[in-house]
Amino acid sequence: MDKRILVPLAEGFEMIEALSIVDVFRRAGAQVDLAAVGSARQVTSSHGVPVIADTLLTDCMDTVYDLIVLPGGIPGALNLKESKELAVLLKRQQSEKKLYGAICASPALVLEHHGLLEGKAATCHPGFVENLTCRDRVGEKVVVDGNCITSRGAGTSIDFALELLEILLGQEKRQEVARQMAIAD
Repeated sequence: MDKRILVPLAEGFEMIEALSIVDVFRRAGAQVDLAAVGSARQVTSSHGVPVIADTLLTDCMDTVYDLIVLPGGIPGALNLKESKELAVLLKRQQSEKKLYGAICASPALVLEHHGLLEGKAATCHPGFVENLTCRDRVGEKVVVDGNCITSRGAGTSIDFALELLEILLGQEKRQEVARQMAIAD
């Protein structure tokens, strides 16, 4: 498997959103870099659960990713928004027309803030919809617009992860992983 995915973690991230993506892609055999924003690999979720990342985001700056995907959570999304390194990686991803995505508050607070939703439809957590410029599809669980994929929140995490998987690795791989997870897909 030669696909590489980056999932950045910042203090206060939503654990279900982050680890659903990691789980689905690792089941599929993809290389997933769980990268901590900041100077320590241990990052605490929005519900107080410590998670040890594989690496630091600063160590990922020269790596080429097929997909960069952001979990939400508060204050996690706000902390992702403040990361200069993450902004560089996301803007490079967009300019190279590679996949990037976000769930929950992150589409509105991170992608919108950095101009990564310009001309694109997106969805996010209902509590952050007012931060989106384009609100045409905010009621959908997952919105795919070109190389940008967004989703609403913790309750749509598996749908989001499986959609990302299908886009990157195909419908057959999506069905294979869904079967492993006992999801009728």
